[in-house]
Amino acid sequence: MPSPWCSFALASGGSPRGRPTPYCQSVTAPDEVPQCSAKGCRAPAVWTLSWRNPRIHGPERVKQWLACDEHRSTLADFLARRDFPLEVTPR
Repeated sequence: MPSPWCSFALASGGSPRGRPTPYCQSVTAPDEVPQCSAKGCRAPAVWTLSWRNPRIHGPERVKQWLACDEHRSTLADFLARRDFPLEVTPR
C-alpha cells in the first residue's frame, strides 16, 4: 500500500499542473521503511538510484528511485539504456 503521504499527493493533484507527483513513492512517513520503486515490489529499499533526463532537465534536477537487491540492476539498466546520467549508492 502506498504511503499516506503519497496518497495525499495523488488525491490533491500532486503538482501545479494537476498531475501526480512523480517521486511520491520515495516519500515515507517517519515510521515507514522505504520500499523498492519497481512495479509491484514491496521489498525494503537498500539502494538509491539518482538520475535525470538531460534532454528535459538541467543538472540541478535529479530524481531518485529506490531499489531492493533484486531490482537494482533492472532499474539501473532501464535508465542506462536511455543514456540518463545515473549514480547508484547504498541507502
